Amino acid sequence: MQLAAEIAILGTGFGGTLTGLLLHRLGRKVVLIDRGSHPRFLIGESSTPIADLVWQQLCSRYQLPHLAPLAHWGSWQQTYPQLACGLKRGFSYFRHQSHHGFTPQIDHANELLVAASNRDQTADTHWYRPAFDQFLVDQARREGIVVCERTLLDSIVGREPWRLQGRQGTEPFEIQADFLIDATGDGGFLPRHLHIPSLAETLQTRSRSVFGHFTGVDCFWPELARQEGGFADHPFPCDDSALHHVIDGGWMYVLRFNNGITSAGFLMQLEHHASRATWTAEAEWQWLLRRYPAIGRQFARAQTTPLCGPLRKTGRLQRRWAQAAGGDWALLPFTAYGLDALHSTGNAHTLRGVERLCDLLGSSWGQPQLAAGLARYDSQLHREVDLLDQVVAACYEAFADFQLFTSFVMIYFAGAIFSEVKRREGTAGPQADFLLADQPDYRERVDRTVAELRRRMAEGPSTADQAEDFRTFVARQIEPYNLAGLCDPNRRNMYPYLD
Repeated sequence: MQLAAEIAILGTGFGGTLTGLLLHRLGRKVVLIDRGSHPRFLIGESSTPIADLVWQQLCSRYQLPHLAPLAHWGSWQQTYPQLACGLKRGFSYFRHQSHHGFTPQIDHANELLVAASNRDQTADTHWYRPAFDQFLVDQARREGIVVCERTLLDSIVGREPWRLQGRQGTEPFEIQADFLIDATGDGGFLPRHLHIPSLAETLQTRSRSVFGHFTGVDCFWPELARQEGGFADHPFPCDDSALHHVIDGGWMYVLRFNNGITSAGFLMQLEHHASRATWTAEAEWQWLLRRYPAIGRQFARAQTTPLCGPLRKTGRLQRRWAQAAGGDWALLPFTAYGLDALHSTGNAHTLRGVERLCDLLGSSWGQPQLAAGLARYDSQLHREVDLLDQVVAACYEAFADFQLFTSFVMIYFAGAIFSEVKRREGTAGPQADFLLADQPDYRERVDRTVAELRRRMAEGPSTADQAEDFRTFVARQIEPYNLAGLCDPNRRNMYPYLD
């Protein structure tokens, strides 16, 4: 088979397919290519308020009204009730101690809940990616976009135009395209074939994962209900969230979908959990459930799904390529780097990258300024990765002292909420950096907060007075960006949504 296109997109995850839909609306001839097919097991599932907002605005700008309902839980359920997803009202964190059950403290010192919405109707969602990605690919086909699945590319022959060669099934396959977009994620087709150097060792975050999709996972709130203190003053049900179980040297995510499936996985700091690096995924999973009995009870009946298959285990998750764009090619963010699932930044960052790249190709296609715009795309993405990595790596360090973590993480939430509000007001446009990475004042405040956290961590476990002193320090740092009453001691780590 031989095909020709203006733009070839490699990978039909949500980022690649959405990019194809937007560029098709701009009048570009697009081809989507994937070595696999749908439905398939995928993770990277949580939306956030800024992700929802960007999704909504893209659907409006590019006239895709049939996709707009996917921006919120309520409109999703009303329009596409058959399409599985999960309700996400915010972020919940619970600090577990090894070999002990979880006992809520009356002051919530071992809990943190941060709301992202005030009601289910406008809440974020967890995307059940096997169904979500299939839905988008079906939409692309309905739009008339050529989608080539089960197509294995193995070589690049020349440029101007690009010529990619491989096989579709047993048949030879060749495509010519003027521009390539790599949406293959950790497959990294273009970086590997262009021999782009890896910058993974520049990243401070160092983690690996054991994960899967499960049936039979219980909610966590019954565990709280058994204890004095309970959950009566939680601002939202803790299971209707991106639920984080914080453990020694890592954390676990638990994301519930409305089809009876739960996505869950442990993410562990490499050095802290090095002794089990060679264990099987199943052996390590069971060891962790035994070590943290409250989590073990939640997963006592859990079984992996047929689509997922056995538990999966990774080596180091972090990856980063030295270049994310050239004169006639670009990587979407989740191909350009991989960091960690902490705080659910991945899908939002991908959507921002899709938005910027499509804006650029829409305004500068065939123009001399395209090269300069792609260079800006590259530098902007690296700036954002540096900031995200700095914050996530420091959070891993703070897990050891949860009193400090609950204050430190507010530097992230302050920036995220501030970005969302300014975007909603129209005072921060599509070209603004993700999480205020282009704001020197915010970056300096992050630097100071990270440095102060590390100084205090080096001194050993904090006393109540020391933890309060650090909370006051962080409150001062986030003050210009604090639109949600963060670091308020009267909240006792329970932060409702403020309109």
